Amino acid sequence: MVTMTLTDKDRFLINQEGQDFSHEAKTFIKIRELALKNLKSLDFPTKKLEDWKYTNLRAIPKTEYRPQTAVNIIEEKINAHKIPDLDAYVLVFINGFFVPKFSNTVEEKEGDFIVTNLNNAKRKFIKLVEPHLGFQTRAKDQFFVNLNSAFSQDGGFVYVKSKGLLDKPVHIINLVDGDLVASYPRNLIVTEKLAQAKVIVTYETIESGSALSNVINEVVVAEGANVTLDKIQNENENTYHIGADFATQKSNSVFTINTLPANAKMIRNNLNIVLDGQNSVANLFGAVCLNGDIHVDNQTYVDHAKPNCESNELYKSVVNDSASSIFNGKIYVNKIAQKTNAFQSNANILLSDNARSNSKPQLEIYADDVKCSHGCTIGQFDNEALFYLKSRGLREVTAQKVLLDAFIGEVLDKIEEESVRKYADKLIAENFSSKN
Repeated sequence: MVTMTLTDKDRFLINQEGQDFSHEAKTFIKIRELALKNLKSLDFPTKKLEDWKYTNLRAIPKTEYRPQTAVNIIEEKINAHKIPDLDAYVLVFINGFFVPKFSNTVEEKEGDFIVTNLNNAKRKFIKLVEPHLGFQTRAKDQFFVNLNSAFSQDGGFVYVKSKGLLDKPVHIINLVDGDLVASYPRNLIVTEKLAQAKVIVTYETIESGSALSNVINEVVVAEGANVTLDKIQNENENTYHIGADFATQKSNSVFTINTLPANAKMIRNNLNIVLDGQNSVANLFGAVCLNGDIHVDNQTYVDHAKPNCESNELYKSVVNDSASSIFNGKIYVNKIAQKTNAFQSNANILLSDNARSNSKPQLEIYADDVKCSHGCTIGQFDNEALFYLKSRGLREVTAQKVLLDAFIGEVLDKIEEESVRKYADKLIAENFSSKN
């Protein structure tokens, strides 16, 4: 008689089963089947892996997270998570599932753009989805990418045709409600040649004791297209948030992503950009302001695959209490990517003795005609500047806030939508004032 012992990973994966994806087209079922196959040979990431050296995930496989639908959600609770004064198309997802009554979609086949949920797009607009969904995420060794690929429930689909203009931003609202929720939203943004789009993705909590958010954003930026993605993470202090963002750019395109981790128990962001066309530009900006014992781990990878491309990367962190911030950024320059111009900077300020920051900027260059630079600083507020402000009558807390605004403002100013910028600034101010 053979006795089989289930591991924590086995039990965790069993808890994710039970969702019915049999209605999907064969192409999408194959993506899920391949991901499940990959998961069988993968373990949960541990601190023994270099990329997870500073991030502890031991509690996740030991917790019985499960996909769950939300019940009795009223409009007032949804409205509380909308960005004030933002004129946008809105898509609402709760626990990864689409909520049409709180959303507004645009599905005109002859129009300049389509804004709808991904499951609907898989049926109605399969020719627009099929060439792109999962194309960038075929990573056998990435556990959480495969986890989302296997169990993703739904997400936003934004498509802009050639020379089309999305007349206002799309706000994709991802909410968690309930205890021990496993949420797997997945968004696909596709822009054709010379198209333009702005998308804001927010992750927040209605009511939840504990949750796991495992998310993916896939962005396709065609020749001459211009796409901006603002990402705000503001879930409760019992939520693990693990996300991956993938973007592929063709020639003469511009892609900008603003990442703002505001609150959770733990946040891990994996950002992967491929500059796959000449004269393309990628902008990566991050503002990380942490209190309490939140742990945020930002990992970025920019692949300069073609010549004459530019990347600009600026991440700034302010860390207080016993919070911790990790930055691991890598710029890879292919041997054919001559005339590359790549800039990477990570600056960190520690406000307490228990705050921690680890930074690892990296360059891997195989071309010989490039301009590449990276830098990292970790320190405290300028004592002279702090003394000067206090001498002008400001309390120390107020003086620190003034310096914080000046320090982090350089990143927030990169957000083009004024209402989104004000919302992000408000979240940062509220988090710091509530925990001081």
